[in-house]
Amino acid sequence: MKKSDLYGIIGSAISCGIILLLLFLILMPRIEKPEEEGIIVSFGDSFIGGGQNPVTNVTTPQQPVSEPTPTQSETPLQQQLPEEDIITQVDPSLEIARQEEERRRREQEEIERRRREEERRLAEQRRLEEQQAEARRLEEERQRQEAIDRANAAGNAFGLGANTSGSGIDEGDAQQGNPAGQGSSEGNSWSLDGRNIVGRLIIPTHDRNVEGTITVAITVDANGNVTDARIDRPTTIGDEATRRAALDAARRTKFTPGRGAATGTITYNFRLR
Repeated sequence: MKKSDLYGIIGSAISCGIILLLLFLILMPRIEKPEEEGIIVSFGDSFIGGGQNPVTNVTTPQQPVSEPTPTQSETPLQQQLPEEDIITQVDPSLEIARQEEERRRREQEEIERRRREEERRLAEQRRLEEQQAEARRLEEERQRQEAIDRANAAGNAFGLGANTSGSGIDEGDAQQGNPAGQGSSEGNSWSLDGRNIVGRLIIPTHDRNVEGTITVAITVDANGNVTDARIDRPTTIGDEATRRAALDAARRTKFTPGRGAATGTITYNFRLR
């Protein structure tokens, strides 16, 4: 036999031995002997299976039957199953309802915010309008007073004196009227451009003990008749009976004719009796 063949046989034998040794050391310990199942029954210690011992005539006590060890298959189900965390499932409808409620709450807050802003805007607008109306009233009052002062100055310059009866100019064309359109009588005054009072200024008759001012806005037609009368500013008396008396007196007042309708005011000043 050749030396190379001998070496090959020896190497193969050594390799097989090593493989078998490894299998024995690694796999053999993992092979477990199956557990015996069933119930252990003791039949005594006699091969014949008889009862009493014939020599001693003493009954041999039987060995106590040992309880079988519970196997894996006899373990309760709750002991076999691993403990797991309980997972709570959230109902999607509850989450949708919560989101809808949150959306409605935000919408209500937005509506309330816009309402408050609108109220503030309207209040500011009313305040500005009242300020502008008051400024216009003061300006009209100032212009009216200046016109009265100019009319009185013009009368004094021509020796006519102050107009205390409200009659104005009683000469010339009847259509001319009073160019100033203003006058006073018994502490009351009137203003109607281009017109004069015929006779005298009608004074309200009343039984109220009040003090203050009532201004009546009037509309006079071409014949000099008062066709409309209403309470105007400045008016400081709120008594309805006194106001009605002032309106009735203004309607009964007669003015000189003119070209077309004219508008003006009559101011009644009341004093405590």
